Amino acid sequence: MKLTKKQQIEQKAKELFWKHGFKKVTIDEICKKANVSRKTFYTFYENKTALVIYIFNEVMEEAFTLYEDIINCDAPFSEKIEKIFAYKYEIGETISMEFVADFYNPEAGELLALFNAIIEKSMVLMRNFFQKAQVAGEMNPRLNLDYVMWLMQKTVDLCGTQELMSLFPDADSMTRQVSQSLIYGIMPVKTIHNA
Repeated sequence: MKLTKKQQIEQKAKELFWKHGFKKVTIDEICKKANVSRKTFYTFYENKTALVIYIFNEVMEEAFTLYEDIINCDAPFSEKIEKIFAYKYEIGETISMEFVADFYNPEAGELLALFNAIIEKSMVLMRNFFQKAQVAGEMNPRLNLDYVMWLMQKTVDLCGTQELMSLFPDADSMTRQVSQSLIYGIMPVKTIHNA
C-alpha cells in the first residue's frame, strides 16, 4: 500500500524523532527523508512542533487502547503487569535517550505540557488498576496507593534527569530497570520475561 505524502512525512519524522529526539531534527531533514518539499510539509503541519504533537498523540492513543485492553483482559494481575512491561520494553527498544531528554526539557513548552497530561492520564489508569487488584487480593493490600502513585510519579520525574539517564546505555535499559525496581524491588525476579 502506497503511503500518502502526509503519511510519508509522519513515518519518516517518527523514525528521526525516535532516533535523534525531536529538538535536533529539522524540517529539511524530515522533508528529505520523506521525499517531499517544504511546501508539502507546510500543507499538513504549521511547524515541527505541530507534527511532533500529532505523532505523539497518535502513538499515545494506540498505547492507551492497548493498555486498557491489557487491564481489562481476563488474566491474573501478575500476567497483566508482565504484558504492560513487555509493551513498555517494546517501546523502550525503539526510542533514544535524546528523545526521552527532549520531552523532559523545560524549554519543550507545549510538548512538555502534553507529556505531563499523558503521564497524568496514565497515573489515573494505573491507580484504578492497582486499586482493583488490591480489592481482588492480587496486590499487597497493605500498600498505601497514594504512596505508590507518588513513588511512580517521582520515578517518572527522575527519568528525565541527566543523572539517571547517564547510568544506562539506552532508553530500553533504563525502562527495564526502573519498571522492575518499582514493581519487584530488590527481590529476585522469577516471573518477568525478557528481563
